[in-house]
Amino acid sequence: MKISTKGRYGLRTLMDIALHQAQGPVNLGEIAKRQSISAKYLWQIVNLLKTAGFVRGTRGPKGGYILARHPDAITLLDIVEILEGPVTLVECVDDAKFCIRSERCVAHSIWEEASETIRGALRKITLAEILRRQAAVGNPGHYVI
Repeated sequence: MKISTKGRYGLRTLMDIALHQAQGPVNLGEIAKRQSISAKYLWQIVNLLKTAGFVRGTRGPKGGYILARHPDAITLLDIVEILEGPVTLVECVDDAKFCIRSERCVAHSIWEEASETIRGALRKITLAEILRRQAAVGNPGHYVI
């Protein structure tokens, strides 16, 4: 399993909004500039985050985005699944009908266990925890994720 730019940029976007929303809604263009992300690509990501209920948008000259949930209520698993899809190592874990052997296959149970371990690890990490870690390393406006 590999997290694509969509997942990485989505996390960076949520971090940026969380860090800058105290001054009001965060403009998409400002996020794109700070994070060196194409505004067009960022728009696609923000729309997914908005549909999922992670951010709220406001229109107008001072429009932009704010978090719709507290950072403690957004997990890394939430972010990855919204932007990347189900977190599973093999198709048969997500869809037992993918393989006729799923019910009696030892390998299936191993893949299922490993996938759940990964989901559990991602579920434990909240956006608030990621922000705390970012604050500990400094330079809050630029992230290497």
